[in-house]
Amino acid sequence: MLELSLKKLIGLNYATDELLQDASALGAITSEGFAEEFSFKLDDAMLNGTGAGQPLGILNATCLVTVAKETGQSAKTIIWENIKKMYAQMWGRSLSNGVFFINQSVLTQLMSMTIPVGTGGIPVWMPANLAQGRPLSTLMGMPVIAIEQCATLGTVGDIILADMSQYVVITKGGLQSAQSIHVRFVNDESVFRFVFRTDGQATWTSSLTPFKDASTSLPLGPFVALATRS
Repeated sequence: MLELSLKKLIGLNYATDELLQDASALGAITSEGFAEEFSFKLDDAMLNGTGAGQPLGILNATCLVTVAKETGQSAKTIIWENIKKMYAQMWGRSLSNGVFFINQSVLTQLMSMTIPVGTGGIPVWMPANLAQGRPLSTLMGMPVIAIEQCATLGTVGDIILADMSQYVVITKGGLQSAQSIHVRFVNDESVFRFVFRTDGQATWTSSLTPFKDASTSLPLGPFVALATRS
């Protein structure tokens, strides 16, 4: 059963009254900065969260499918066989929504990747082309998005194939802000407080055993990661 309970993310900022008087836009800049930072933290929790006081991230979800590295595969590499198996173990209905999240250090591994054909190969990486309506590069036809929250190259989480429609997020009240002169009154400082209540987790409780060939088929799921290569 899926159970979500709102967790609280809190941020504080202290500013002297002189600074507030001399920089009239500081309040707006502070609000914008905290909104961006809270968004970053939520994105990180959706990938890496433990579920304790924060959302449960997909890398810690019980439905995560982890593809093993190839025999003899070098450390800190991603090869075609890895991508092929990640694609094959994504739940069929999720393929149309699949997105590759990567650490930016992974890009050099993907840009020259090909499907071996005879003495040549067919590219699986297609660079972005705004003129042709492709704002994002693609891998196996799926968008590739580089994000800071992914792990460094060679570590599980450096590349993730995900269908985020199978992850649920709840919020309440939006980003709430308040300002007080009382907390640091004797120091002539004002305090800005920001609060955001949220929770999230995968909608699946386990990976899926295929209906046919259950004894020999590999598990499927909406979230697929590549095991550590070290």
